Amino acid sequence: MAKKTNEKLNKELEKLEEEINGKETETPKTTTRGRKPKAVEPRVVEMPVEEEVKVEAPVTRKRVKVKEVKVVVEEEPLATPDDFSAPFEHKEEEKPKEKRKKDEVVVTRYNPDRDKGLTTDEVEARTLAGFYNKIKKGSTKSIPGIIFTNLFTFFNLLMFGIAAWLISAKAPVTNFFFLGTIAANILIGIIQEIKAKKIIDKLSVVSTPTAIVIRDAIEFEIKLQEVVIDDILVLKSGKQIPADAIMVSDEQVEVNEALLTGEADPVVKHKGDLLYSGSFVVAGTVKAQVVGVGSDVFIEKLTNQARKYQKPQSQLLKSLRILIKALAFLIIPIGAFLFYITTESPIGIGNTPYNTSVISTAGALIGMVPAGLFLLTSMALAVGVIRLADNNTLVQELYCIEMLARIDTLCLDKTGTITDGTMNVQSVIEIKSDSKLSVAEIIPSMMNAFKDENQTSKALIERFGRGKALKYSKTVPFSSARKYSAVEFNDYGVYLLGAPEYVLKDKYDTVANQVERLSSEGLRVIAVGYSKGRIRNTDDITGVVWPVALIVIEDSIRIDARETIEYFKQSGVDIKVISGDNPITVSRIAERAGIDNYHKYISLEGASEKEVIRAAEEFTIFGRVSPIQKKILIQTMKANGRTVAMTGDGVNDILALKEADTSIAMASGSDAARNVSHLVLLDSNFSSMPKVVSEGRRVINNVQKVATLFLTKTIFSIMLSFITIYLGVTTSNATYPISPAQLIPIDWFVIGIPSFLLALEYNNNKIKSGNFLFNIIKSALPGALAVIITSVLIYWLKTPLEITDDRVISTLIVITATTISLIVLYRVSSPLNVPRRILFFSMFAAFILSILFIPEFFGIAPIWKFGYHIEPTLKLNEILFLIVLIQAAYPIIFIVSNIGGWIKKGVNTVVNFFKNYV
Repeated sequence: MAKKTNEKLNKELEKLEEEINGKETETPKTTTRGRKPKAVEPRVVEMPVEEEVKVEAPVTRKRVKVKEVKVVVEEEPLATPDDFSAPFEHKEEEKPKEKRKKDEVVVTRYNPDRDKGLTTDEVEARTLAGFYNKIKKGSTKSIPGIIFTNLFTFFNLLMFGIAAWLISAKAPVTNFFFLGTIAANILIGIIQEIKAKKIIDKLSVVSTPTAIVIRDAIEFEIKLQEVVIDDILVLKSGKQIPADAIMVSDEQVEVNEALLTGEADPVVKHKGDLLYSGSFVVAGTVKAQVVGVGSDVFIEKLTNQARKYQKPQSQLLKSLRILIKALAFLIIPIGAFLFYITTESPIGIGNTPYNTSVISTAGALIGMVPAGLFLLTSMALAVGVIRLADNNTLVQELYCIEMLARIDTLCLDKTGTITDGTMNVQSVIEIKSDSKLSVAEIIPSMMNAFKDENQTSKALIERFGRGKALKYSKTVPFSSARKYSAVEFNDYGVYLLGAPEYVLKDKYDTVANQVERLSSEGLRVIAVGYSKGRIRNTDDITGVVWPVALIVIEDSIRIDARETIEYFKQSGVDIKVISGDNPITVSRIAERAGIDNYHKYISLEGASEKEVIRAAEEFTIFGRVSPIQKKILIQTMKANGRTVAMTGDGVNDILALKEADTSIAMASGSDAARNVSHLVLLDSNFSSMPKVVSEGRRVINNVQKVATLFLTKTIFSIMLSFITIYLGVTTSNATYPISPAQLIPIDWFVIGIPSFLLALEYNNNKIKSGNFLFNIIKSALPGALAVIITSVLIYWLKTPLEITDDRVISTLIVITATTISLIVLYRVSSPLNVPRRILFFSMFAAFILSILFIPEFFGIAPIWKFGYHIEPTLKLNEILFLIVLIQAAYPIIFIVSNIGGWIKKGVNTVVNFFKNYV
């Protein structure tokens, strides 16, 4: 009989034999056996121990010490086709040895009984052999990865290179203090990101899907990574398929393979069919035998295009990346040209000594680098993750915090969002029919036939119970596309349960008035139908379906739904409700929840794609929506320029959740919804969403503030470099006026300490409209231009004022630039509350005290004689000039900030004058 073994395991066996025996071993000859798609019937065949084949392999699990692993196939497991990932391959028979070693682990592959499953020993053997579901960790980076990405950024490497360059030039130690800011940013970023990672990992364990398996004839709920080869899985509606498996039970189920194929239509599976890992059961309950685990599963072999998962399109991230790329393109060429222009021959064409030129060029490069901006943004987001975790919200994608704060359209799924997901049967209206069974007999038997655990079935079971009195021959499980389920009972005919218009079809008119009246009251109506026909193999039902009863079910509105919806309305967010239920019912529930335009509802039942697209902007409430129509609605809204968030908790929401800019799932919902969503509300509490919006606003508004501080220094450093290059070309006697030591006041008192505190403070203001990058450049430009204007004045008036010392020129520029930067800090901090007032005046005081008492520490000339100062102080005319420059700083910023608006206003005035009078 053919034996199978894993090729990967064979290679490990060879390696172990080489280590143990100290000699080369030949690779066992293997051939891959192709198989037809149809699976064989599971069976167990016992074989004598003498025919077992012993193969040696290393064991990596620590709980049991073994030296060798023996893999034996007593019966070929369920056959799989070539394109399916069966992990075992045919192996040539080897002559068995007579004795078995004590520490040998035997892994026997066979088809276990579907009601008993594997034994504990068999599971242990498979785990030790490595035949378990090795699941890749979540989206969070590893701790070494976090340290690496925070440490080795382009700007950090540039700064380390500048430090090495300064060492070669024997620069004074004060010129290296810029590394303190870099180190602080790196350290804080690493600590916060690791803290956020640990929280995400911890919460992910709570939110992680589980698998139900049968072992020793008992059902167990286990982690996905504990599933082993040949396990018998119990897959219920809404559950994700954790590993490649083949159906071994007689019932049929419907599976959504959208994550693999992108197709929304459910696929009907029968006994012997393949179930792919990553798919979701949308209707029915089935048992399946695992035939592929870990890296051998089919989903691992698909292309990235098949998954079609998209990360949030973060404007913040995109803007920062554009900024970094632009600066990376500019900084090195500008620095190199500046060094060449200012340095004396033979290196350059200027007359500045090499060491001095290195220090001044390093000052220009350090000034251009917005050191820590990207890390500060990541830190602000990481703090948001930590704060949201305290409110039972799992952030699965960091930048989705920002995206939810930017949304202008929120699409809600009625069940589990507006309502709390619980239902109760309010009343039963029986209708005269030819049915031999009453509702009290039909419903319990139907519930027993399907064993579904959705909220509707729970409400029905609570009212009618579950019974086994009636024997059934065929079933049609419920699906979101079909909107009904059916059971064929022996000698009694077919009974259907679901949406009245889908169940009764041509006979719907007989109950239409009652259904519409009840639906208009916000109630959900389920029809019980009866047919004397049969269920075909295609799941079609023959014969006319007549109404037997209407079951009236009521949804419970969430206590906090109205308050949360009101919050979004006040934030200017349009609320739309997308549901598979009757649109009239959904409209009444929307009215109770306080949603505007609740009367604008439409049923999309049978609507074409063009009709769905046209309805997207016109209506607020969408009923009878199929999964593919949900996706089209989201796509249309995005195409119309909207930023869309979508909430959902069911398998039918998968495609819409994937399509939305931000997707939010309820933890109480299906595995499918949680796995594809950016955010998971762990307590399934809709009222947590405003907290996410608040954190997003805090991040965007505060990063915009601190980015203004960073870019003010960057822009004026670039422009000052161009001025120096111009002077160097025209006079051959120019040096960049600011050294690294002279940047310390700006780095510490304007950017370092304030940006850290401002980035983390509470800020729930509405986000400023417009492009993020444009906004921060617009905010930074007035301050940067003010520094350039005052610097040009200094260069222009230095000869008339008889200022010949380069040290004095640097001092005037540094003190003026720092003062202007402090004014920018004041502007971004306004309006000043108590903490911001303390922050601003503390930084201003620290700057004044620094230039008065320790000016030489920063490489600037003293203003007055004090203590140990040995450098000459500023002259009276230089001090007076400095005072004039400082006084002119604010008016210059004011003029630069408003000149564009004044020009625009003037042009409009002239245009209107000519329109009216000429």
